[in-house]
Amino acid sequence: MLISRDEQYQIFNIGTKVYSCYCVTYQDKAVMIDCGPHYERDAIEKNLSKDFIFDIDAIILTHSHCDSASNSEYFSMLFNCPVYVMKDAVEIVKQGRPKRPPKDHPYIKKAGSAGNIVPKLPAFIPYEGCQHVLPLTRQIAEELLGKDVLLLTTPGHCEDHISLKLGDTALIGDCAQFNKRVLAPIFVDNEAQLARTWETLIGLKCKQYLCAHGRAFSAEEWLGQPIE
Repeated sequence: MLISRDEQYQIFNIGTKVYSCYCVTYQDKAVMIDCGPHYERDAIEKNLSKDFIFDIDAIILTHSHCDSASNSEYFSMLFNCPVYVMKDAVEIVKQGRPKRPPKDHPYIKKAGSAGNIVPKLPAFIPYEGCQHVLPLTRQIAEELLGKDVLLLTTPGHCEDHISLKLGDTALIGDCAQFNKRVLAPIFVDNEAQLARTWETLIGLKCKQYLCAHGRAFSAEEWLGQPIE
């Protein structure tokens, strides 16, 4: 479904109710942003077809968790395209082994009894490794999405998380989610890092933030007050 269009970009939500992944078209290129959990593969493929997207030039992953990356090998083979991710996540995606938080992780302790479910979350399930994964650089991002793209390291949910700003839109993966209001992700690897990431993303003052879970939201909704 087309959700955003300006002079340079068209952005489609090709995800499902479980995970929103996106496709960005720029000039003659189409770039998939995240590729969803493996059990949503058929639905994502159908959504691509519904939007008449029959070729993908590259896949960019916001991070290496299962729910964002587990279809990497399938779609990279289907479209014969590379997968790009932050340098620190290359081996994780190649092996399909996202890092599981230990039981003594501070965030799990803080969550108390609810923290027991964290290591069992779908995000940490092993998945089929991708052999076509490469480190994402600013140069590659600009080759795919133009000189105006802003590539940001946005850790907090996990260390290897990145976000992209395209015009007045930011694609932020699991940095935040929207459920009646803007919330932190279910699991936070480092709360201090996430706080800095939120400051950075809010400072972009984007018209819309596209997250992996929940609907898009504006800077005003994030702050709770209008931005001048």
